[in-house]
Amino acid sequence: MQMSALLTKLALFVTVILIGMFGAKKKILKADFNRGLTWLVINVFLVASIFSSVLSMDASSLSAKEFGTIMLLLWATYLLTYLISGIVIRLLPIKGDRAAQLELLMSSVNTLFVTLPVVETIYGPKGAFIVALGCIPFNVLLFTYGIARLRGGGEGGFRLKDILSTPLLATIAATLLFLLRVPVPAAVKGILSSVSAATVPLSMLLVGSSLGNVELKKALRDKSMLFLTAERFLLAPLVTFLLMKLVCPDPMLRNIMVITAATPSAIIVTALSLQNGKDGEYPSEGILLTTLLSMITLPITVYLIL
Repeated sequence: MQMSALLTKLALFVTVILIGMFGAKKKILKADFNRGLTWLVINVFLVASIFSSVLSMDASSLSAKEFGTIMLLLWATYLLTYLISGIVIRLLPIKGDRAAQLELLMSSVNTLFVTLPVVETIYGPKGAFIVALGCIPFNVLLFTYGIARLRGGGEGGFRLKDILSTPLLATIAATLLFLLRVPVPAAVKGILSSVSAATVPLSMLLVGSSLGNVELKKALRDKSMLFLTAERFLLAPLVTFLLMKLVCPDPMLRNIMVITAATPSAIIVTALSLQNGKDGEYPSEGILLTTLLSMITLPITVYLIL
C-alpha cells in the first residue's frame, strides 16, 4: 500500500514537473512567475505544510528523549552528506568553481520539495515533522560551510538572516507549539491543511519551470554528472544506511534518514551560485538530472529499505 501510494505521488511529481518545463520552454512561465511562485511556496505553502504536519500529530506520540534522538540523527545525516561529498570531490580531477558547485550539489539535498512529501506519504504527519526538523541542520550547514565553499574560502563570512529562513522559523515555532501542547482551534488546523495540499503540485511546478530551459542532453554528456548521481543515489544512501543500522534501532527513523540521503540536489544551489558570482547553468544541469533520476531511484530505495 505504501509503495503504491508512493508511486502515485512520484507520478504526480513527474507530471507536474513536465508541465512546468513545457510552460517554461513555451515562454508561458517566465522569470517573474518563478520569482513570485518561489516566494509563495517558501513563505506560505511550505509553512502551512510544516504547521499542518505538526498540528496533526498527537503530542503524546513524541517524548522529549525521542525528540532529542531525532535531532541528533538529523545532524548526523546532514553532516555525513557533507563529509562524503567533501571526500569525493577532493578525489576527483575537478577544480575551481565547478568543484565547489559539484560539492554543494552532492551535499545539499532537496529536503522540503521532495523528501517531505515522499516521507509524509509513507509515514504520515510524524514523518513530515521529522523531515521539517531537518531545516535546522540544512540551513546552518548550507549558509556557513556551503557559502564559504562557493566563495572560495568564506570571503565576507555569513549572515544570520540567511540561516533564519521562513521554513526554519516555521519549524521552530511549530515545534514549540507541539512541545508546549498549545491548543490550536480546529478551524485553523483545517485552513492549514487545505493550504498545505497545494504545496506539492506548486513545488513541482516551480521545479519544472525553473529547469525548463536547462539542456538535459548537455547534462548527460558531462562526465562530472556521473559522479554526482553515483554519490547522490548510491554512496550517500548506502553509507547512511550502514551508519544508521549501527546507531538507530528505530526502523522508521532509520528509513527517514536514508531517504533524506537519497534525495536529489537542492534547487537553491543555483540561486546561491548566481548570488556569489558563479555560473548558474552547471548546477542547474545537476539539479535537473538528479531530480528526474530520483523519480526512478527513490522508489527503488524505499522498496529496499522497507
